[in-house]
Amino acid sequence: MAISAAVALFGVVLVALPSSLLGVIGFLVLIAAVPVLPMLGVPAVSSSSAYILAILFSASLWFAIGHISALRATKRAVSGWPEWLREVRPFAIGVWVGAILSLAISAVVLGAL
Repeated sequence: MAISAAVALFGVVLVALPSSLLGVIGFLVLIAAVPVLPMLGVPAVSSSSAYILAILFSASLWFAIGHISALRATKRAVSGWPEWLREVRPFAIGVWVGAILSLAISAVVLGAL
């Protein structure tokens, strides 16, 4: 969850910068850190409750992924961070691809693309 929070902070900093290209990159980084944002309608709905719910649900999602990965990694006799990273990587890639696809689908439905 700490890695997700650091990535989200980096995304917020990029969004706050004046360049539109950095804003788009920052928003994609923010979606990677808080993948529940598109499911709650962000950026079409920008209420504070949507952001708070997205942060809470994303934190619980990343906690569950980290916990499941830790359980799978510790089944081996010798385990450490490399084994945990090997277990968490497929889950994280799946979450990121799903978040980006949901953002693309919502952009098509809203007529932005």
